[in-house]
Amino acid sequence: MKILFSTLGYKPAWRLGGPVISVASTAEALVRRGHEVTVFATDSNLDQTLDVPTDRFLDVDGVKVRYFQRIQLASRLVPWAHYFSKSVGYLYSPEMRRALDALVPSVDLIHTHMPFVYPTYAAAHAAFRFRKPLFYSQRGVLNPASLKFRSLKKAPYLRVVEMPILRRAETLIALTEAEKASYECLGLHDRIRIIPNGIDADRYSHPPNPADIEPLGVRPEHKVVLFMARLHPSKGADRLLEAFLALTGEFPNAILVLAGPDEFGLERMFLGRAMSAGLRGKVIFPGMVTGSLKLSLLARADLFCLPSNGEGFSMAVLEALASSTAVLLTPGCNFPESERAGAGRVVRNDVASLTEGLRDLLSTPHELRQMGCRGVRLVNENYTWNRIADSLLEAYADGVARYRSNLTAISAR
Repeated sequence: MKILFSTLGYKPAWRLGGPVISVASTAEALVRRGHEVTVFATDSNLDQTLDVPTDRFLDVDGVKVRYFQRIQLASRLVPWAHYFSKSVGYLYSPEMRRALDALVPSVDLIHTHMPFVYPTYAAAHAAFRFRKPLFYSQRGVLNPASLKFRSLKKAPYLRVVEMPILRRAETLIALTEAEKASYECLGLHDRIRIIPNGIDADRYSHPPNPADIEPLGVRPEHKVVLFMARLHPSKGADRLLEAFLALTGEFPNAILVLAGPDEFGLERMFLGRAMSAGLRGKVIFPGMVTGSLKLSLLARADLFCLPSNGEGFSMAVLEALASSTAVLLTPGCNFPESERAGAGRVVRNDVASLTEGLRDLLSTPHELRQMGCRGVRLVNENYTWNRIADSLLEAYADGVARYRSNLTAISAR
């Protein structure tokens, strides 16, 4: 099949978070199966711009990728708007529309990977113009908690722009049962497939490299609690910090690593809070981590914690599990399978519950190690890219066949 992905950004746009990892890994898995995958993405890297050519196709690990220069419409109208907006933006690219018109007639299907951005709008309407089946992934953005964030912008756009696209999509892809429910809350009950993210578990099966983590101040005697996500109000780092500070007297060797891009300027506030508690060296801010450092932190951590308000399907959680690291999650992570498999714990999303969860788990190092072993088993049995590619290709085949059958029926009338 000839498949077109349209998404907000593509690797190496790691600052955009998990969707970049999962979309790229999905594309590469499909290419390994012999399918032709083309990706249209912008040059966005959250608050940065990728240093990539935007006038031609590139080969990125076997995937044909075209990056498009985005135009910041708000900044053009109000030059100082970027000082106040912490959004990735609409990612408008006029050149993308022309490129879609040239490419879409030759593809078998289009798969979009994020609401509320121009790449999804443009690709969806290209699918409609050229009568191609549209597959739509929301990646956690349509869950109720996410819709509440910046609701004044999202609500009218959802009603006027996104819902007509959702209603015409041939197949809606949900990462979890919770994502399926979020589609249903919008009145969309048909054509939903649950297909989770996957992971290349072998990449995470190595011990940590001391040379990576010692410069951060991580020592062999430390109990390491790791948070790895954007420092964003919805991710819950503030609650985790308060829970951790409440336990430092009980666990004097514990340290908290808050790793991720500081999208909202929260690091200064968090650092001030740690300093006021006299625990500056106990809370570490390595910023955005990639490569060997990221792998070493995941493998070295005694416990990974993500107290998020709402996730699609966190790649960081899968990475922690694949690294033999136990997880402490909240219901908004939408991953109860981790607790059912004995690989972690799910607690209420408040400081008191997080404090109790941290206390229970840090008090039982043997159980943490057992949870880590169960986590690796959970990943290998359910979340390999081969398994995910099988499910996605089945969804594509069913959706394309149904779409063509409907077109034939319409033409025969």
